[in-house]
Amino acid sequence: MATNYGSYKDFEGYSLDEIREFDEDDQVRIITDWFDEQFEDPQNDTPYNNDAGGYVYLWGGPFDASDQIQEEFSNVIDFDTMMRAVEEVQASGVVEWAPQTNGDFYEHPEEEDRVAAGEIIDGDGDWPPLIPDEQDVPPEPEARLEVIQRIDELEALIQPLIDRLQDQRQPPPMMGHNNPPEQLEGYHGISRDEWLHLRDTIEGIKTQTNSEAPDTEALNQSGNTFMTAAANITEWVAQKLNAAVDAVVGAGAVGGVIYAYNNPEVVIAALTSAAQAVGTWISSLPMAF
Repeated sequence: MATNYGSYKDFEGYSLDEIREFDEDDQVRIITDWFDEQFEDPQNDTPYNNDAGGYVYLWGGPFDASDQIQEEFSNVIDFDTMMRAVEEVQASGVVEWAPQTNGDFYEHPEEEDRVAAGEIIDGDGDWPPLIPDEQDVPPEPEARLEVIQRIDELEALIQPLIDRLQDQRQPPPMMGHNNPPEQLEGYHGISRDEWLHLRDTIEGIKTQTNSEAPDTEALNQSGNTFMTAAANITEWVAQKLNAAVDAVVGAGAVGGVIYAYNNPEVVIAALTSAAQAVGTWISSLPMAF
């Protein structure tokens, strides 16, 4: 099968012969069009670490324009022409790039990809979530380790926000679209008490992971708590969008450092993944139901 170059989304790109028929200006246009469809300025939608003064590339990157353009086109376009394209895409001053959400470099699998990989999903809206028929439940020790990992990730994400909520004099760290964090109303549609309940739920699951005989009823309740929180945040986002509010924000942490997120999708995904891991663990326990 012949290789095509400069493909993106539903566009199949150009063959080697087609690209070589274009003059240099058109080749530069082909490169910049491809780059603009694959990458974006990180200020558009990338989490920002206000304390360290930099972006957190959760979905891949940062990407270098020269490296990515050469990787895609070096077999068909000469170096000087590629460097002209690099100069054009960097004319705004951006030298580190984030992946476009719908591009080939975006590292955030959609639900269909997770299903194909055999992960569990909340397909019927009830708890526990469904497990695809073709996917066997993993051994209990493996499922337990997955819960520990997901809970650690969730705790790292929300603990800094909870720390601030415990001191009511400090508002949670928030962020506008392209600027450092600023204060906005609300905490993703979840009250202070609900955030603290999430913290207690995490602690309870940690205790269960150290138990030789985990309490499946308690685990079921924990899974419900996570899924309810995820649903509440999702509803809050929908309300914001319906009200034409484009400053959807969030807070989290990596390695104990406070971060501000443009998109609460990160929190929703972490809550859902933790709930799903708990559901799989319950299924792996002897006489779970």
